[in-house]
Amino acid sequence: MSVLLDVDHLSVRFRTRDGDVEAVNDLSFTLHAGETLGIVGESGSGKSQTAMAIMGLLADNARTRGRIVFDGQDLLTLPERKRRKIRGARIGMVFQDPMTSLNPYLRIGLQMAEVLETHRDLQRDAALAESQRMLEAVQLADAKQKLRAYPHELSGGQRQRVMVAMTLLTQPALLLADEPTTALDVTVQANLLALLADLRRDMGVAIVLITHDLGVVAQVCDRTLVLYGGQSMELGPTASVIGQPIHPYTQGLLAARPRWEGDRTAPLAALPGHPPDLADLPQGCPFAARCPEAQAHCVQRRSLLRNVGDRVVACHLRGQD
Repeated sequence: MSVLLDVDHLSVRFRTRDGDVEAVNDLSFTLHAGETLGIVGESGSGKSQTAMAIMGLLADNARTRGRIVFDGQDLLTLPERKRRKIRGARIGMVFQDPMTSLNPYLRIGLQMAEVLETHRDLQRDAALAESQRMLEAVQLADAKQKLRAYPHELSGGQRQRVMVAMTLLTQPALLLADEPTTALDVTVQANLLALLADLRRDMGVAIVLITHDLGVVAQVCDRTLVLYGGQSMELGPTASVIGQPIHPYTQGLLAARPRWEGDRTAPLAALPGHPPDLADLPQGCPFAARCPEAQAHCVQRRSLLRNVGDRVVACHLRGQD
């Protein structure tokens, strides 16, 4: 498969009154056409800011370094006019809360039609017909009726399907999904994940799925990238990352997951400590202060990414000769 997206040494820094905040720090990964990549980590790990950098929707006080090459073009060097044509047409995004993404004063059909009128120059009747077809494609019941509904008249799962359908109207090559299953019940989550898998298979859409839930990436992602403190900790095939984690942070995330087997009254194996302050990152490994295996050199210098089997891992204690 050809490389569709190449994020190369990306850093995202926000200038604030209290100093600079390094939200993403020297991050690199690739995504192939038709592939699904999961990006996981705790809140503040840099997941969403990575997606916003790809979309070109960072706040005005953000400064970026590195490259984001999509379909052969470095998005960070494109004029905003050209980038706007790519955003929404070739790259789509489904946000965490569809209620804040949809206009509460406009019917669903009108909001979807505006996407097609803007990006594909369709007339209103044709745009509405295509919108209905796409709602049916994402398996939303009574699609014609839903076009006349307002966002508050739909359930959370229905609104999320509307957002997926709206994103797919322009037939993008890349779909960014930022915590799309948050606040949905278990059954609706499963249905939405199955939908994303179907879309990749039927439409060939490449997907970046951002989540804090390793169980979610295990269901639908080919590869998984684990972030901590804005940095890559581990990247590799999902089955390997979930089945045999190498980095101590990945191991800690997996150990902290609720388990159905065994004693359900036993306390969770929570990670001690707190994530690093992004305005005052340590000079060494960002996980060193919480790592049960940390040694002096872990605190003193950052570990470079190294190949360990089928993984790329940032740890001084892994992959040593």
